[in-house]
Amino acid sequence: AAICASPPPRGEGLGVGGLALALAIALTSPASAQVASTGTPAADILLSQAITEHRTFLTCSALDPATHAQITANWQRDVTAAAAILAANAIPAEAIAAFQTAAEPANLLPSADTPFADVKQLCDGNPDWQTRYAKANLTRLHLKLPQAFE
Repeated sequence: AAICASPPPRGEGLGVGGLALALAIALTSPASAQVASTGTPAADILLSQAITEHRTFLTCSALDPATHAQITANWQRDVTAAAAILAANAIPAEAIAAFQTAAEPANLLPSADTPFADVKQLCDGNPDWQTRYAKANLTRLHLKLPQAFE
């Protein structure tokens, strides 16, 4: 999977250390986490960062149906907008399809056999996830992705 090699901008990202990132990545299967290269490194970083953040948001909101539904709906709108932005910038259809598959909410949630302790560790490692989401301190692709192509 394409992973952001540089730290997220100040005030954004996963919060508590690399363990949270490692857990977020480990909680999904490698096939569902793949993002094909768009040929634009800045876009690749944004797509991977948004997927990683939403893996945390979707996983940690799973016990609150209303919050989870809202995060899912917002994410799906952002993914749709991102796919349109990618297409408008002549990104190959295969790369767009790979992003859309990786970004599917079901692919961002832990598998059914994931131990609850692992999920709890991810969410405990991101105690501010609700605040970050509520304050829109996250990678909003419909706003940031166009800048990657400027």
